[in-house]
Amino acid sequence: MAGEYRLVDAMTGMPSPPRPQTQARKLDPNIARWFKASSAMTQGATLEDMVAAMDAGDVEFAHVTAAIMGRVSGPAYGVGQDIPDPLFEALCQRAAELMRRYPGRFKASVGLDPGSVRGAVRRLERAVNEYGFTGAYIMPSMVGLPPNHASYFPIYAKCVELGLSIKINVGVPGPMRPTSMQVPMLLDEVLLAFPELTVIGVHLGHPWIGEVIALLQKYPNFYLATSAWAPRHVPREIWDFANTSRGINKVMWATDYPLLSVQRCVREGWEVPLKEDARRRYLRDNALELFKF
Repeated sequence: MAGEYRLVDAMTGMPSPPRPQTQARKLDPNIARWFKASSAMTQGATLEDMVAAMDAGDVEFAHVTAAIMGRVSGPAYGVGQDIPDPLFEALCQRAAELMRRYPGRFKASVGLDPGSVRGAVRRLERAVNEYGFTGAYIMPSMVGLPPNHASYFPIYAKCVELGLSIKINVGVPGPMRPTSMQVPMLLDEVLLAFPELTVIGVHLGHPWIGEVIALLQKYPNFYLATSAWAPRHVPREIWDFANTSRGINKVMWATDYPLLSVQRCVREGWEVPLKEDARRRYLRDNALELFKF
């Protein structure tokens, strides 16, 4: 039951710095239809606010994703995000500040744009060597390239070399971006080519839940985080799989704060239809072990 142990968030974002009410962020209308925007999402929040929300929910550790959600320039449908170096550096610095101010409590994945190929590898190396990141993150629908495209392979190889995990979005994206880039079975080739690479599918993979479960069963190096989905809306098939001996170590609780509130995800996380041992694996142990907190 709630309170028996502390939770580990397998994927949280970082809120933007606070902004005045008159400058509140306007969400993508498609996202706004599906999520009730929190104040942290629209008006930003301090790092202290983020930690306070975790403390209130008894969340002990979190794996932060530091990424730009969208293209900075260019058309909505295209290849690459065109993120300038100063913006990338600022994002890395804020995540590094979080890890420095709360030592041992946070680890981080850096968002990358595979469209730049070698440039993405250089940014990954910089994030690891200068800022202490321990993972990578890519949202294929924002990049405009599927995860089995050759542009990703140098990043995968560098992750293996450095011992990093990588998070990759699967399933229909919330923003108005092409779904075809995030069909889960596209990862089959990646997982075959890089058996030493730890891949975490994030945002569930809806509506291809059967395909996601098939990949989880097939590949020992593939995992799933239920980020961006309130636990009570996660399809029953995921819980049925997590309740089995093959699935108990594969699925991880995650908030994707500030998109979803920590409070809601904690409350609903304790209520999911899992056996006692599977619930603990889901809420804590799987992420604790995978990210080596």
